[in-house]
Amino acid sequence: MIGYPELPRLIDRKYLGSNPDAFQNLLPRIFDHLSELSGYYPGFDEWLDKKVLPGLMSGERSILLEYRRGDLSGLAIVKDDESEQKLCCLRVLPPYQGTGVGLKLFERSFEVLNNDSPLLSIAEEQLVVFRKIFQYYGFEFAKIYPDYYRPFKAELSFNGLIESDSNFSLLKPFTGFQLPKFRKSTHG
Repeated sequence: MIGYPELPRLIDRKYLGSNPDAFQNLLPRIFDHLSELSGYYPGFDEWLDKKVLPGLMSGERSILLEYRRGDLSGLAIVKDDESEQKLCCLRVLPPYQGTGVGLKLFERSFEVLNNDSPLLSIAEEQLVVFRKIFQYYGFEFAKIYPDYYRPFKAELSFNGLIESDSNFSLLKPFTGFQLPKFRKSTHG
């Protein structure tokens, strides 16, 4: 593992103002750790460039970093503006999965947002990964968005809606939601 002892625990507007070289040296290394998520989200790199970077500069987004033994072990991107408080992205690096890094990042995200039920969404394939943690925190399943980011794949929102929907009300707290089948079986 490559050690990152010089990395901060929080990258936000204040940090970037004090460390302008972070745009060239630090952020590209951090974004490299998020590349695995691009399979779930077409246009992910564009989102980083056009939403996350400007959001860091405006103060509406922050990146939280977590370390184990001096190595980067995980990171989260949060958004806090007048319209929403959202946990946009959370990634635990493979060697640290199942070690509590994800829990720590959730807790820190809640702290930064001053909200223990922020909006978040996941790809349908990630439900098995996040099911227990969503139950632990009492997250409320909100809505299924078929084909939202990818054809034939759903995005699931929790604690609110990805986009406004005036005909919607929150369902019961998450209790092991079973994803319905969106595709007809092609087998006899």
